[in-house]
Amino acid sequence: MMEKVIETRLIKRHSQFPTVCIYCSKQILPNSLHYVEEGVTGHIHSLIARKFCNACYSNYGELLLLHEIRK
Repeated sequence: MMEKVIETRLIKRHSQFPTVCIYCSKQILPNSLHYVEEGVTGHIHSLIARKFCNACYSNYGELLLLHEIRK
């Protein structure tokens, strides 16, 4: 059985609730800027969409964050 791979990108959001950065495990406070994974052509449910803090996005960039997590 082949695993379906969905092409994704990161979009900028303000958090409504506290959450955790999937890369550095630091807490993202409510009303803070963060980046959420979104499918380019397919839908990714909000419960499984990965979230990254602004610091990780600034330090590593979208391509590195999405590529490293998939390994």
